Amino acid sequence: MLYLKDLTIQRGNKIVFSNFNAVIRSGSTTLIKGKNGSGKSTLLRAIAGFTPLEGGVIKQNKNDIFKNNEEWVKNLIFLDTKNGLSKDLTVAENLNAWLTIKGWSSNKEVIKMALKSVSMEKYADLYISQCSEGLKKRAALSRLYLSFSNNVDFWILDEPTNELDTSSLVLFKKLVFKFLKQNGTIILASHDPTIIEKKV
Repeated sequence: MLYLKDLTIQRGNKIVFSNFNAVIRSGSTTLIKGKNGSGKSTLLRAIAGFTPLEGGVIKQNKNDIFKNNEEWVKNLIFLDTKNGLSKDLTVAENLNAWLTIKGWSSNKEVIKMALKSVSMEKYADLYISQCSEGLKKRAALSRLYLSFSNNVDFWILDEPTNELDTSSLVLFKKLVFKFLKQNGTIILASHDPTIIEKKV
């Protein structure tokens, strides 16, 4: 369980959330709802540890997750709408670079299997600058496959289904269902109600 207690989050000079409280159940998909510009992305970034809290605490069971921030970040995969891809690298090189940053083992077979999970293996040598928005999204989502060999417990996803066509959406949902089967916890902002189990 994650407990968000009395959170105050500021963006620039604006208070986005004040005394915000929520409980996120383990092994479920939790949707962060709100209009565009309401602070959904800011809240996701705060939970992921990329936006500092002005006040309050986030606890996993009874432990403040940011007391050991490095361990918390290793325990999750965070994907925002920018996808975090370098246009000067190929699809495979991007995934390899991300694995290196995470400190996870990387080899050609691991990368191939991750790309295959979102039907991207034939685009492995394509530069990101040559990719459509849909291909970029799938390249980013291929990272989720690495959860299953690296003891990841949390996915924090900002609009993960944007730019996905129908077949790509099916592949993404297969990853979601597999992660949930392993008691993974997903926190996301999405317009797709079919991947929601619980609403905040």
